[in-house]
Amino acid sequence: MASGSSAAARRLLLLRHRRRHLVPNHHFSSSSADEVLDGGRVKIFDRDLKRRHRDRAAWAMRETDPLVDAVADNLLDRLEDCRKAFPSALCLGGSAGAVRRSLRGRGGIEKLTMMDMSVDMVNKWRELESATDDGPEMNFIVGDEEYLPMKEK
Repeated sequence: MASGSSAAARRLLLLRHRRRHLVPNHHFSSSSADEVLDGGRVKIFDRDLKRRHRDRAAWAMRETDPLVDAVADNLLDRLEDCRKAFPSALCLGGSAGAVRRSLRGRGGIEKLTMMDMSVDMVNKWRELESATDDGPEMNFIVGDEEYLPMKEK
């Protein structure tokens, strides 16, 4: 019995030794494994990949989605709890159709700006907007939420 456990211990040590040499130590650091060097700078979040995912999502997006509609409705319920009026609102990369459908005069919003980093997504929103005439004034912007093209307040 002792020789069986000794063989198992040797196999375990061998596996540990192999793993140590097969996987470099930098994979075990506390930093994210998704970091990529971009011109000498650490690139933690791949903005281009996110844009491509949003482009693909635009083609797969349905006109209505009960879950997204419920989330938009919940968000606008919270907006109505605020005492301050917000005549202008900015929707960042969200489901524009759900927000627009749920808005319908709520929260005092008269102008709604939809912004996404995906050209395809913004074009999809424009198509949906042209199909309906009711609701607040709509603006569409292609841009990155990290660099908002808006003035404060």
